[in-house]
Amino acid sequence: MTPEAQMLQASWQASSHRVSKLKYSLAKNQTLFPLTFETLQGVTDDQEESIDALILRYSQCVTMIQEQIFKGIAYLEQEDISDKSNRDKALLMEKLGAIHSAEEFGTAAMLRNKFAHHYPEVTKVQIERLNLLPIEAQQVVDTFAEIEKFLRLKRFI
Repeated sequence: MTPEAQMLQASWQASSHRVSKLKYSLAKNQTLFPLTFETLQGVTDDQEESIDALILRYSQCVTMIQEQIFKGIAYLEQEDISDKSNRDKALLMEKLGAIHSAEEFGTAAMLRNKFAHHYPEVTKVQIERLNLLPIEAQQVVDTFAEIEKFLRLKRFI
C-alpha cells in the first residue's frame, strides 16, 4: 500500500470515528428539535452542552471529509486539486462518483461556516440554523456512507 493510500485509510478511520460520535449526538438531541425561542430559552446546561457537542462534531465531520478524505481521493485518482476551491473539490467528488450531490455537501459546508461564527445570543436566525443542524448532520452521515462505499468499491480501504 502506498503512503498516500495509507494516509487516506487513516483519514477514513479517523472520520469514521467522528461520524459515529456525530450519530450519537444526533440521537441524543433528537427530542430537542425543532427548537423555538421558548424551548431554546428553557434548555438546561446539560442540553446546551449536548447541542454544542453536536455542532462541534458536525463541523469536524464536514471539515475532515472536505480537507482529508476529498484530498486523499483526488490524489489516488490522480486529480490535481491544489488550486481548487472547496466547491470545486466537491464537484470533482461528485464527478468521480464519491458523493451523489456536491450541492448538498456544499450546503453542509455553508452551515458549518455559519456555526464558526456562532454567538451565544438567541436570535431567529440562530434558531433557524440550529433547526437545520439535525437535517444537515444526517446528510453528512449519509454522504460519509456514500464515500465509504466508493472507497471500498475502488479498494482504497
